[in-house]
Amino acid sequence: MSRSFSSKSVSRRLFLFTLVFLFISNCSTFAWGWVKVPSGFAWDQDQVGILDRSPAEGFSVLYPEEAGLDSKPLIELSKKLRKDKTEVRSLLILKEGNLVWERYAGGVSRQHNHNMYSVTKSVTSLLLGICYTNSCGVDLDESLASVETGLPGLLPAELSGKESIRLKDAMHMSSGMGWDSFAKKEDIRTESDPLAIAWTPTVSAPPGTKFEYSNGDTQLVAGYLEAKTGKSLYEYSKNTAFSWLGIKGEEWYTSSSGRQTAGFGLRLRAIDMLKIGQLYLEGGKWKGRQVLRPEWIAWTLEPGVDKRYGLQFWLHEFEGKPTFMANGKGGQFIYVIPHRKIVIVMTSAIWDQAPDNVLASVLESVKSSLHSKEKTASLEREEAVLKELKTAHKTSLDPKLKEGADETRIAAEPGMKQNHP
Repeated sequence: MSRSFSSKSVSRRLFLFTLVFLFISNCSTFAWGWVKVPSGFAWDQDQVGILDRSPAEGFSVLYPEEAGLDSKPLIELSKKLRKDKTEVRSLLILKEGNLVWERYAGGVSRQHNHNMYSVTKSVTSLLLGICYTNSCGVDLDESLASVETGLPGLLPAELSGKESIRLKDAMHMSSGMGWDSFAKKEDIRTESDPLAIAWTPTVSAPPGTKFEYSNGDTQLVAGYLEAKTGKSLYEYSKNTAFSWLGIKGEEWYTSSSGRQTAGFGLRLRAIDMLKIGQLYLEGGKWKGRQVLRPEWIAWTLEPGVDKRYGLQFWLHEFEGKPTFMANGKGGQFIYVIPHRKIVIVMTSAIWDQAPDNVLASVLESVKSSLHSKEKTASLEREEAVLKELKTAHKTSLDPKLKEGADETRIAAEPGMKQNHP
């Protein structure tokens, strides 16, 4: 039911609502579960982005209706996630550069980082694109072996006979290295030098002819970047993308060799994932800086051997139009919808069903929200949004995930060591 109201009365009532909420929150005992909360952590300040219009790391904050969305389908989606106990830790939506939905569950906050799994591959691609943009000599047709031959820790015998593998072959997951049948493929997670492991298999198919999704191919790409820049993945990222985009509290698994794993092992905050998606949505620009040349993004979105896969990004569609995404195991997504100027970010630990099914539900809710004719802003709608986001905060996370890779933790503070072995 709609009713008229003045902007002044809305602001006054929202202010009073916020004060009441903050008072109740401070007098309540939150079920933090296993989420690590350091002493002195201020819940209310940390969550201000979903309680008022304070900018969120450079993004303006709007209610869905103010951005041309119907909040009801999003609220219903959130309720269903709670009812089904779907382990979605964060769900953020950016529309035309405005943060219109910022949902966290189980005490997780804007300052928690998450295991990216294979979203790390897309970040590796981003770093290579920055190298290309800075004219460091990136050539998609260049032989990986010829470029990496002088890197420490690699033996000439490991690269011998593999000179035909081009950079774009590895980026398209078509190096021909036979990762599906490589008996020691999991050693890339545990051995001292992931790059040496990546060069170990023999070539079993002509490069550029067979799609085999692997951590190994992305590690070959990281070796190429190291050879071109003289820096490790993490060192290069800190000096470029992470610095320019204001990414904070990241962690990147580092082997004893000093090399980071390129296909997995990165931890990011959800709000920083949004920044990466928005960078690609804006044609490679970030606050006036051309971080990526437009042709790099065009190449990224050209399919390789598998028509669903570009340069370390998955190709998709929404409303019959092309979209693309970074996709990590367990339900980590940066989903970009160019024709709607929307970026969706999700972090999860979904192991009891296919994460793509959950993503499909999210996209269907966004579609319903976009196509709805009920988008009139009202105090009731705004209060309903805040109520659901507050309720989602207090839901419990699976206690079995207290330890290990799926643990969600407060992001490291500036100055702390952030690439943990």
